[in-house]
Amino acid sequence: MKRSEFLKKSLAAGAGACMLGSVESCSIFDDPEMKVCAVADIEAVPFLVSRFNRKQIFLTYLDGELTIFSLICRHKKCTVEWEERDEEFVCPCHDGRYDRTGQVIDGPPPGPLHRYRYEIRNDEIWVLNEFL
Repeated sequence: MKRSEFLKKSLAAGAGACMLGSVESCSIFDDPEMKVCAVADIEAVPFLVSRFNRKQIFLTYLDGELTIFSLICRHKKCTVEWEERDEEFVCPCHDGRYDRTGQVIDGPPPGPLHRYRYEIRNDEIWVLNEFL
């Protein structure tokens, strides 16, 4: 098999898997890492919402440790919203609810919000395309 033919088939297989929803994160198409902000930016606020690979992420400190959540609901892949008053994430599609640590507290989500790995480099936060 020629190299070009192999690449075409590999990309087609990856795209098909993404469209069928059989993979959680389509890393074949996504950036492996991205600088999100300076450490000082998140230290100055209770939380920060940013984007990574076309999806929203939520940065906050939990018990003194930086945590980066994916804001994609585990049920139907809708974007959850942070309800600051109730200190919970709410999915507008099917009313799934997650507590401030990302654990399911109500509704249909089958599991907690994913957390991203990250690295601190030169006082900057880099999110990695890997879940903890």
